[in-house]
Amino acid sequence: MKRMGWSETVSAFVVGIGVGAALGILFAPQSGEDTRDQIAGGAQDTLDGAVSSGRKWVRRAQRTVDDATDYVKKNVDDATGYVRDAADAGERAYRDAKKASA
Repeated sequence: MKRMGWSETVSAFVVGIGVGAALGILFAPQSGEDTRDQIAGGAQDTLDGAVSSGRKWVRRAQRTVDDATDYVKKNVDDATGYVRDAADAGERAYRDAKKASA
C-alpha cells in the first residue's frame, strides 16, 4: 500500500473538514437563507485565512531573500577586502625584493 506524503495528508484532511462542514450545514435545521449566509460567511472566513496565510509566507520569503542578499553583499565586500589586502601585500613583497636585489 502506498504511503501518502505530508502535503497529500494535509490536503485530504482539509477536504474532509470541508465536506464534513458542508454536510453539517446542509442538514442543519435552519432556513435556506440562514444556511446560505452561513456558507457565505464560512467561505469568506476561509478566504480571509488563506489571504492572511499567503501574506505571512510572502513576508517570510522576503525576509529570507533580504537575509541572503545581506549575506552575499557582506561576503563580497569581505572578499574584495581580502583580494585588495593580498594585492597590496604582493606589491610590497615585489618592491622589497626589487630593493634587496639592487
